[in-house]
Amino acid sequence: MIIYYLLRSSALILIGLLIYAQTFQFDFVFDDYIFIVNNPFIKNLSNFHVMWHAFPMTRLVGMYSFALNYHFCQLAPQGYHIFNFMVHLICVGLIWALADQLFIITNWLPAKDRLTKELPFIIAVIFLVHPCQTQAVTYITQRFESMATLLYLGTIYFYLRARLSTGLRHKVILFGLAAFFTILGVMTKEVVITVPAMILACEWILFPNEDKKRFYIFFIVAGGLLYVFFTKMLHMGISNFLHTSVSESHDGDLLTPSHYFLTQMRVFLTFLRLLVLPIHQNLDYDYPASGGFFHPPLTLVGAGVLLGIIYLIIRLRRKIPLISFGLAWMLVTFSVNLAPRANVIFEHKLYLISFGFFLTIVAALSIWVKDRGTLLRILCCMIVILSIVSFNRNKVWANELALWTDSIKNSPDKARVNANLGRVYGSRGQYDQAIYYLSRAIAISPDNITYENRGIIYSQKGQGVQALKDMDKSIAMDPGYFPTYMKRSWVYQSQQNYDAAFADLKRAILLNSYYTDAYIERGLLWMQIGRPQEAVKDFTVALGLEPANTTALQYKTYCLSKMGSK
Repeated sequence: MIIYYLLRSSALILIGLLIYAQTFQFDFVFDDYIFIVNNPFIKNLSNFHVMWHAFPMTRLVGMYSFALNYHFCQLAPQGYHIFNFMVHLICVGLIWALADQLFIITNWLPAKDRLTKELPFIIAVIFLVHPCQTQAVTYITQRFESMATLLYLGTIYFYLRARLSTGLRHKVILFGLAAFFTILGVMTKEVVITVPAMILACEWILFPNEDKKRFYIFFIVAGGLLYVFFTKMLHMGISNFLHTSVSESHDGDLLTPSHYFLTQMRVFLTFLRLLVLPIHQNLDYDYPASGGFFHPPLTLVGAGVLLGIIYLIIRLRRKIPLISFGLAWMLVTFSVNLAPRANVIFEHKLYLISFGFFLTIVAALSIWVKDRGTLLRILCCMIVILSIVSFNRNKVWANELALWTDSIKNSPDKARVNANLGRVYGSRGQYDQAIYYLSRAIAISPDNITYENRGIIYSQKGQGVQALKDMDKSIAMDPGYFPTYMKRSWVYQSQQNYDAAFADLKRAILLNSYYTDAYIERGLLWMQIGRPQEAVKDFTVALGLEPANTTALQYKTYCLSKMGSK
């Protein structure tokens, strides 16, 4: 038995490495710069207590993982990618274990059918290799999703093991582990709020003949506690779900609660399409909101599909509980997306949802395809094709140029895509292309970051007047965004307007006293005007915030040596 699990575990690791080993050398992209590269709070382990106030409590576990990565790897992306890959492998292992439990509970394992016994392992392999998982694995920041999925899977697995256990001691330990995973989960990502509903689904579908009173009480209590916990952590209540927001998925759309809800009907269809046919994947979808059930008509189709799935869950609950549970998993884990937010769709949300889909499809195929040889060939072909697509999809995440070049093909008229592609061209010194895409983004939907980035490019081209105009517009649009002040100080420095440069750096530090780069920049400016004593003070503050910051250390050492030689 040990050899059995060792061989299959080794196969999972090998397949995973074949698909994801290339990603270990990939760069940081997109929000990685916000959450990791330019995040001062993760760069000193003694700042842990600050995170409780700087970030939503529902993201603390992920933030701490970034801090640990930084402690050991600093800003070498390889360590972060390897961490994400390890989380993915653990999720795959939990998928295997959970699927195996579900097959046992639903009596799906006839003693003489060897292939059927391997179906839980095959489900884990499909989860491992599916292209839709790449965003949650290769995109470092989305470890929030993969870590929350790990904890969600662990919660349900240990809950089911506890339900099947006959010894009181084992029950207490297993229920305790389920509770522990839930607590960590709610501090990782909001999706874990659906755990009580999933446990209710477990009781209703998997244990239909048992007395449910105590579990209904558990559902009400646990659901109430999680709701209170989330509303307290996020400082939000039901009223927050009733306001209108500006869509970040399609420029110009306003998302009312009803429009958002209707849009999710189409999003569910898109998710199904991606799971069945993972083509035209995109980091940043240009996804217009639905204005009604017939605007566009796919909204009504999506609603019909959801209602059809609810019908199948009820109809199959006693006849084919495994498929009923798989469908219920999809709906319950998708339901958290009905809470309004500015972005209506991201592929990483499929990471948790997909388990229910794979469980359903594999179970259905095992019923419909009677010949086991044919079934094995179908499943093997699926795995091979999905693996090849995943390997190729991962190449998109190699660097920001590859990522946004791919996104512009799918969302050519979206401001955020154009803005990010322009920023990337600017960082590579391709200024004309940068200004083209940044100007295009401003024409579609102007925002302070795009003006700031275009201002930097104008400054690098020596067009100081235009650069200041863009920086001023950026600050006027968001006076509290502290990085723009430091970047405007660069423009002032290039014009030798040092008083204005110092004023901007001071303002940036007042807005964020943990802004290490501003202290270093001001230290360099003190050096430039011949005041090394003041520079040392700023470099010392920077090192207090980031002890491993080699730039601050080198310049402080240089200043001290200059001061000592006088």
